[in-house]
Amino acid sequence: MLNQNKPSCQRTRIRALKCLSVCFILLLLSISLPLRAGAALFYTGGIVIDTVSATIDITDRADITVEYELVNQGDSTESVTLTFSLTDATALIDGSELYNPVSFDPGQQRTLTFSYSLSLPDSDYQSVLFAPMLLLDDMASAQTTGKYAIKLILPEDIERITCSSMSCDDTTTQDGRLVLLWDKTDIYPSPLSIAWTKLDVDIAATKTVTPPSITAAGEVIYVHVTIANKGDKAVGNITIRDGFHPGTFEAVSPPDEFELTETEMSDPHLYWTKNIDTLEPEETVSFTYSVEVKALGLETRLDALVISVNGTPVGVSNDVILFSEIENRYVAQVSECEFPTTYVIIGVVVVAAIIASFYIIRSRRKA
Repeated sequence: MLNQNKPSCQRTRIRALKCLSVCFILLLLSISLPLRAGAALFYTGGIVIDTVSATIDITDRADITVEYELVNQGDSTESVTLTFSLTDATALIDGSELYNPVSFDPGQQRTLTFSYSLSLPDSDYQSVLFAPMLLLDDMASAQTTGKYAIKLILPEDIERITCSSMSCDDTTTQDGRLVLLWDKTDIYPSPLSIAWTKLDVDIAATKTVTPPSITAAGEVIYVHVTIANKGDKAVGNITIRDGFHPGTFEAVSPPDEFELTETEMSDPHLYWTKNIDTLEPEETVSFTYSVEVKALGLETRLDALVISVNGTPVGVSNDVILFSEIENRYVAQVSECEFPTTYVIIGVVVVAAIIASFYIIRSRRKA
């Protein structure tokens, strides 16, 4: 059974989703306030983050350097206090030590650099969280970043990652080491979590559901799981675990494969678990189970399941979104009414990213 003390991308996503929910509720409440009052949540001065680029070099630790290109798009000289999410990072502005506040002439571009290291867990399963949150005068920028580029160099002999919170755009090699590249444009710099394992296994999982759409709460869906050993050697002691929130889903069949857990340290959770004694090279196995959808929302999501070998996570599946009629009705209603859509989208993304970043970093430090 999966060791609950090991870190996993699934638990990181659960923490981030909780933060997103809280932020969304707070922002909906703020809609009733004047727009200029809500704008105080964000930096609206002339300094913008034009580019964020980072290099994450992983050996026995993670050495991280993140560089910001900041530009004053205003018509007058402006001073701003710059604060990074990790206060103990080495900070440079145009190659010299950072002293706040920082002054920008009209049109001036300045380079802000932070360097720091993160320790890695002493286990077969390892992970790194990169949270590039920069505050301007203690506020998040309300504007997107023109370019967001990350280069992550994995340790020697690591040929693949277990999971990532953001799909990478390209891969290459450097001195025989696998390199993952992210190259995004016009987005808010979101936290990136990456996990990998030292175990030399290559197991893939896919998840599908039938029916692919539902019309009302109380309907039963069937989840189909396919596990494939893509490696060149047999793998034993495999555990597959899929998790659900019991407020949204209820177990149906087979009942003996489900378990409802409730601990003091976390919310109640429903798990479907399946064990595989041995999976030969190129062998594929499939399973099907069913759950009832108890609560139907705008987006009913089935998160990725986790595959472990000897208790160590080695891979995750895709997640699945159930489409429903309620989503279409909501979109139609929004399009017909006046609503500060842009403001809400900016608020949800930016504030959620800030809170999720600081929450996860604080959790890792306490671990």
